[in-house]
Amino acid sequence: MIDFRQLIDVGLHFGHQKSRWCPKMEPYIWGHRGGIHLIDISKTAHALQKTSSFLEAVVARGETVLWVGTKKPAKEAIVQVGNATGMPYVDYRWVGGTITNYAQVKKAVTKLLHYDDIVAKSASENSSYTKKEVVRIQKLADRLRRTFGGLKTLNMPIGAVVVVDVRKEQTALLEAIAAHIPLVALVDTNSDPSNIQYVIPGNDDSAKGISFVLDYLKEGVLRGLSQRTEIAVKKAKDVEEQRAAKNVASRVDVALLDEDEEEENKSDAKRSKAPVLKKPAPKKHSRP
Repeated sequence: MIDFRQLIDVGLHFGHQKSRWCPKMEPYIWGHRGGIHLIDISKTAHALQKTSSFLEAVVARGETVLWVGTKKPAKEAIVQVGNATGMPYVDYRWVGGTITNYAQVKKAVTKLLHYDDIVAKSASENSSYTKKEVVRIQKLADRLRRTFGGLKTLNMPIGAVVVVDVRKEQTALLEAIAAHIPLVALVDTNSDPSNIQYVIPGNDDSAKGISFVLDYLKEGVLRGLSQRTEIAVKKAKDVEEQRAAKNVASRVDVALLDEDEEEENKSDAKRSKAPVLKKPAPKKHSRP
Protein backbone atom coordinates (compact mmCIF):
# COMPACT_ATOMS: atom_id res chain seq x y z
CA MET A 1 0.00 0.00 0.00
CA ILE A 2 1.33 3.43 -0.95
CA ASP A 3 1.82 5.90 1.89
CA PHE A 4 -0.25 9.01 1.14
CA ARG A 5 2.39 11.19 2.82
CA GLN A 6 4.86 10.20 0.11
CA LEU A 7 2.49 11.49 -2.55
CA ILE A 8 2.07 14.76 -0.67
CA ASP A 9 5.82 15.15 -0.10
CA VAL A 10 6.55 14.98 -3.85
CA GLY A 11 3.72 17.40 -4.64
CA LEU A 12 1.47 15.11 -6.65
CA HIS A 13 -1.66 16.57 -5.03
CA PHE A 14 -1.22 20.06 -6.51
CA GLY A 15 -3.35 20.79 -9.57
CA HIS A 16 -3.74 23.91 -11.69
CA GLN A 17 -5.77 27.06 -11.13
CA LYS A 18 -9.52 26.67 -10.98
CA SER A 19 -9.93 28.81 -14.11
CA ARG A 20 -7.74 26.39 -16.14
CA TRP A 21 -9.36 23.12 -15.18
CA CYS A 22 -10.94 20.45 -17.39
CA PRO A 23 -14.44 19.50 -16.14
CA LYS A 24 -13.80 15.85 -17.04
CA MET A 25 -11.21 15.72 -14.25
CA GLU A 26 -13.83 16.53 -11.61
CA PRO A 27 -14.03 12.92 -10.28
CA TYR A 28 -10.33 13.10 -9.37
CA ILE A 29 -10.41 16.50 -7.63
CA TRP A 30 -10.67 16.61 -3.84
CA GLY A 31 -11.21 20.36 -3.48
CA HIS A 32 -9.38 23.67 -3.84
CA ARG A 33 -7.34 26.03 -1.76
CA GLY A 34 -6.19 29.52 -2.68
CA GLY A 35 -7.70 29.15 -6.14
CA ILE A 36 -5.68 25.97 -6.82
CA HIS A 37 -7.33 22.59 -7.31
CA LEU A 38 -6.17 19.76 -5.06
CA ILE A 39 -6.12 16.20 -6.41
CA ASP A 40 -7.55 13.29 -4.41
CA ILE A 41 -4.35 11.37 -3.61
CA SER A 42 -6.30 8.27 -2.54
CA LYS A 43 -7.39 7.89 -6.16
CA THR A 44 -3.82 8.55 -7.28
CA ALA A 45 -2.55 5.73 -5.06
CA HIS A 46 -5.25 3.34 -6.27
CA ALA A 47 -4.49 4.21 -9.92
CA LEU A 48 -0.76 3.62 -9.39
CA GLN A 49 -1.33 0.15 -7.95
CA LYS A 50 -3.77 -0.80 -10.69
CA THR A 51 -1.48 0.50 -13.45
CA SER A 52 1.60 -1.21 -12.02
CA SER A 53 -0.21 -4.56 -12.06
CA PHE A 54 -1.35 -3.93 -15.64
CA LEU A 55 2.19 -3.14 -16.86
CA GLU A 56 3.50 -6.23 -15.06
CA ALA A 57 1.03 -8.40 -16.98
CA VAL A 58 1.86 -6.67 -20.29
CA VAL A 59 5.60 -7.26 -19.92
CA ALA A 60 5.17 -10.81 -18.61
CA ARG A 61 3.43 -11.86 -21.83
CA GLY A 62 6.35 -10.54 -23.90
CA GLU A 63 5.07 -7.15 -25.08
CA THR A 64 6.86 -3.78 -25.03
CA VAL A 65 6.15 -0.69 -22.93
CA LEU A 66 6.92 2.66 -24.61
CA TRP A 67 7.76 5.57 -22.26
CA VAL A 68 7.02 9.09 -23.54
CA GLY A 69 7.92 12.35 -21.80
CA THR A 70 9.49 15.24 -23.70
CA LYS A 71 8.84 18.09 -21.26
CA LYS A 72 11.78 19.34 -19.24
CA PRO A 73 10.77 17.97 -15.78
CA ALA A 74 10.20 14.49 -17.27
CA LYS A 75 13.22 14.06 -19.56
CA GLU A 76 15.71 12.74 -17.04
CA ALA A 77 13.23 10.41 -15.34
CA ILE A 78 12.09 8.98 -18.70
CA VAL A 79 15.68 8.20 -19.74
CA GLN A 80 16.43 6.55 -16.39
CA VAL A 81 13.35 4.32 -16.40
CA GLY A 82 13.89 3.40 -20.06
CA ASN A 83 17.48 2.34 -19.44
CA ALA A 84 16.60 0.53 -16.20
CA THR A 85 13.88 -1.57 -17.83
CA GLY A 86 15.50 -1.95 -21.27
CA MET A 87 12.33 -0.55 -22.85
CA PRO A 88 12.12 2.13 -25.60
CA TYR A 89 11.56 5.76 -24.66
CA VAL A 90 11.08 9.20 -26.23
CA ASP A 91 12.60 12.12 -24.36
CA TYR A 92 13.41 14.71 -27.04
CA ARG A 93 10.66 14.86 -29.67
CA TRP A 94 7.90 12.54 -30.75
CA VAL A 95 8.45 11.66 -34.40
CA GLY A 96 5.19 11.38 -36.30
CA GLY A 97 4.63 7.79 -37.34
CA THR A 98 6.65 6.20 -34.54
CA ILE A 99 3.79 3.73 -34.03
CA THR A 100 1.70 3.97 -37.20
CA ASN A 101 4.71 4.07 -39.59
CA TYR A 102 7.19 1.95 -37.67
CA ALA A 103 9.04 0.81 -40.84
CA GLN A 104 10.45 4.31 -41.41
CA VAL A 105 11.51 4.65 -37.78
CA LYS A 106 13.27 1.29 -38.04
CA LYS A 107 15.21 2.56 -41.07
CA ALA A 108 16.37 5.60 -39.10
CA VAL A 109 17.48 3.40 -36.19
CA THR A 110 19.36 1.11 -38.59
CA LYS A 111 21.13 4.13 -40.08
CA LEU A 112 22.10 5.30 -36.58
CA LEU A 113 23.56 1.89 -35.76
CA HIS A 114 25.48 1.93 -39.07
CA TYR A 115 26.96 5.37 -38.30
CA ASP A 116 27.95 4.25 -34.80
CA ASP A 117 29.66 1.21 -36.28
CA ILE A 118 31.66 3.39 -38.70
CA VAL A 119 32.77 5.73 -35.91
CA ALA A 120 33.77 2.80 -33.69
CA LYS A 121 35.88 1.24 -36.46
CA SER A 122 37.48 4.57 -37.50
CA ALA A 123 40.02 4.25 -34.68
CA SER A 124 41.62 1.26 -36.38
CA GLU A 125 44.46 1.70 -38.87
CA ASN A 126 42.56 -0.11 -41.63
CA SER A 127 39.72 2.45 -41.69
CA SER A 128 38.82 3.63 -45.19
CA TYR A 129 37.35 6.93 -43.92
CA THR A 130 39.27 10.17 -43.49
CA LYS A 131 39.11 12.21 -40.29
CA LYS A 132 36.89 14.78 -41.97
CA GLU A 133 34.43 12.10 -43.08
CA VAL A 134 34.39 10.56 -39.61
CA VAL A 135 33.60 13.94 -38.01
CA ARG A 136 30.73 14.47 -40.45
CA ILE A 137 29.36 10.97 -39.76
CA GLN A 138 29.67 11.57 -36.01
CA LYS A 139 27.54 14.72 -36.31
CA LEU A 140 24.90 12.84 -38.30
CA ALA A 141 24.90 10.07 -35.69
CA ASP A 142 24.50 12.57 -32.84
CA ARG A 143 21.57 14.20 -34.61
CA LEU A 144 19.83 10.86 -35.13
CA ARG A 145 20.62 9.71 -31.60
CA ARG A 146 18.94 12.76 -30.11
CA THR A 147 15.65 11.77 -31.77
CA PHE A 148 15.87 8.00 -32.21
CA GLY A 149 18.41 6.96 -29.57
CA GLY A 150 15.74 5.77 -27.15
CA LEU A 151 13.95 3.74 -29.83
CA LYS A 152 16.76 1.23 -30.45
CA THR A 153 14.93 -1.36 -28.36
CA LEU A 154 11.49 -0.67 -29.88
CA ASN A 155 9.88 -3.95 -30.93
CA MET A 156 6.35 -4.83 -31.91
CA PRO A 157 3.87 -5.49 -30.47
CA ILE A 158 3.63 -2.51 -28.12
CA GLY A 159 1.56 -3.51 -25.12
CA ALA A 160 1.20 -0.05 -23.55
CA VAL A 161 2.29 3.58 -23.96
CA VAL A 162 3.11 5.53 -20.78
CA VAL A 163 2.74 9.30 -21.24
CA VAL A 164 3.63 12.26 -19.04
CA ASP A 165 1.43 15.30 -19.80
CA VAL A 166 -1.27 14.35 -22.31
CA ARG A 167 -1.62 17.96 -23.50
CA LYS A 168 1.96 18.09 -24.74
CA GLU A 169 2.02 14.56 -26.18
CA GLN A 170 -1.14 14.81 -28.27
CA THR A 171 0.46 13.20 -31.36
CA ALA A 172 1.62 10.20 -29.35
CA LEU A 173 -1.88 9.82 -27.89
CA LEU A 174 -3.55 9.96 -31.31
CA GLU A 175 -1.20 7.34 -32.75
CA ALA A 176 -1.72 5.01 -29.78
CA ILE A 177 -5.50 5.40 -30.09
CA ALA A 178 -5.34 4.71 -33.84
CA ALA A 179 -3.28 1.57 -33.21
CA HIS A 180 -5.61 0.45 -30.35
CA ILE A 181 -2.76 0.43 -27.83
CA PRO A 182 -3.70 0.95 -24.14
CA LEU A 183 -2.66 4.31 -22.75
CA VAL A 184 -1.23 5.03 -19.31
CA ALA A 185 -0.94 8.72 -18.48
CA LEU A 186 -0.14 11.10 -15.66
CA VAL A 187 -3.04 13.55 -16.00
CA ASP A 188 -3.24 16.97 -14.36
CA THR A 189 -6.42 18.94 -13.64
CA ASN A 190 -6.09 20.96 -16.88
CA SER A 191 -5.98 17.86 -19.14
CA ASP A 192 -8.65 15.72 -20.76
CA PRO A 193 -8.62 12.09 -19.49
CA SER A 194 -10.82 10.83 -22.34
CA ASN A 195 -9.56 7.82 -24.34
CA ILE A 196 -7.00 7.02 -21.62
CA GLN A 197 -7.50 3.55 -20.19
CA TYR A 198 -5.31 4.04 -17.10
CA VAL A 199 -5.54 7.57 -15.70
CA ILE A 200 -3.08 8.50 -12.94
CA PRO A 201 -4.30 11.84 -11.54
CA GLY A 202 -1.39 13.98 -10.39
CA ASN A 203 0.82 16.98 -10.89
CA ASP A 204 2.62 16.61 -14.23
CA ASP A 205 4.89 19.65 -13.70
CA SER A 206 6.75 18.44 -10.60
CA ALA A 207 10.03 16.63 -11.38
CA LYS A 208 9.88 14.81 -8.01
CA GLY A 209 6.28 13.76 -8.59
CA ILE A 210 7.02 12.48 -12.10
CA SER A 211 10.05 10.53 -10.85
CA PHE A 212 7.98 8.96 -8.07
CA VAL A 213 5.26 7.82 -10.48
CA LEU A 214 7.71 6.45 -13.06
CA ASP A 215 9.78 4.66 -10.42
CA TYR A 216 6.66 2.99 -9.07
CA LEU A 217 5.60 1.87 -12.55
CA LYS A 218 9.16 0.73 -13.23
CA GLU A 219 8.91 -1.78 -10.38
CA GLY A 220 5.88 -3.35 -12.02
CA VAL A 221 7.73 -3.64 -15.34
CA LEU A 222 10.75 -5.24 -13.64
CA ARG A 223 8.46 -7.79 -11.98
CA GLY A 224 7.01 -8.56 -15.39
CA LEU A 225 10.50 -9.04 -16.82
CA SER A 226 11.39 -11.50 -14.06
CA GLN A 227 8.19 -13.42 -14.75
CA ARG A 228 9.02 -13.44 -18.45
CA THR A 229 12.39 -15.00 -17.62
CA GLU A 230 10.77 -17.61 -15.40
CA ILE A 231 8.27 -18.46 -18.13
CA ALA A 232 11.08 -18.80 -20.69
CA VAL A 233 13.03 -21.08 -18.35
CA LYS A 234 9.91 -23.17 -17.68
CA LYS A 235 9.21 -23.50 -21.41
CA ALA A 236 12.81 -24.58 -22.03
CA LYS A 237 12.49 -27.23 -19.29
CA ASP A 238 9.19 -28.45 -20.75
CA VAL A 239 10.79 -28.75 -24.20
CA GLU A 240 13.71 -30.72 -22.74
CA GLU A 241 11.33 -33.01 -20.84
CA GLN A 242 9.28 -33.60 -23.99
CA ARG A 243 12.42 -34.42 -25.96
CA ALA A 244 13.59 -36.80 -23.22
CA ALA A 245 10.17 -38.48 -23.14
CA LYS A 246 10.23 -38.88 -26.93
CA ASN A 247 13.72 -40.40 -26.76
CA VAL A 248 12.61 -42.86 -24.07
CA ALA A 249 9.49 -43.76 -26.06
CA SER A 250 11.54 -44.31 -29.23
CA ARG A 251 13.98 -46.54 -27.30
CA VAL A 252 11.07 -48.56 -25.89
CA ASP A 253 9.61 -48.94 -29.38
CA VAL A 254 12.96 -50.13 -30.74
CA ALA A 255 13.31 -52.63 -27.90
CA LEU A 256 9.79 -53.95 -28.53
CA LEU A 257 10.53 -54.29 -32.24
CA ASP A 258 13.71 -56.20 -31.45
CA GLU A 259 11.78 -58.54 -29.17
CA ASP A 260 9.17 -59.11 -31.87
CA GLU A 261 11.88 -59.90 -34.42
CA GLU A 262 13.52 -62.36 -32.02
CA GLU A 263 10.19 -64.10 -31.45
CA GLU A 264 9.60 -64.32 -35.19
CA ASN A 265 13.09 -65.71 -35.76
CA LYS A 266 12.57 -68.33 -33.05
CA SER A 267 9.24 -69.37 -34.51
CA ASP A 268 10.79 -69.59 -37.98
CA ALA A 269 13.61 -71.77 -36.61
CA LYS A 270 11.13 -74.13 -34.96
CA ARG A 271 9.20 -74.45 -38.18
CA SER A 272 12.36 -75.29 -40.13
CA LYS A 273 13.38 -78.00 -37.62
CA ALA A 274 9.97 -79.70 -37.52
CA PRO A 275 9.75 -82.95 -39.64
CA VAL A 276 7.88 -82.68 -42.86
CA LEU A 277 5.08 -85.23 -43.18
CA LYS A 278 4.80 -86.71 -46.64
CA LYS A 279 1.45 -87.75 -47.99
CA PRO A 280 1.19 -91.53 -48.59
CA ALA A 281 1.21 -92.59 -52.23
CA PRO A 282 -2.15 -93.77 -53.56
CA LYS A 283 -2.56 -97.60 -53.68
CA LYS A 284 -2.77 -99.22 -57.07
CA HIS A 285 -5.72 -101.54 -57.46
CA SER A 286 -5.22 -104.64 -59.64
CA ARG A 287 -7.89 -105.57 -62.12
CA PRO A 288 -9.80 -108.78 -61.33
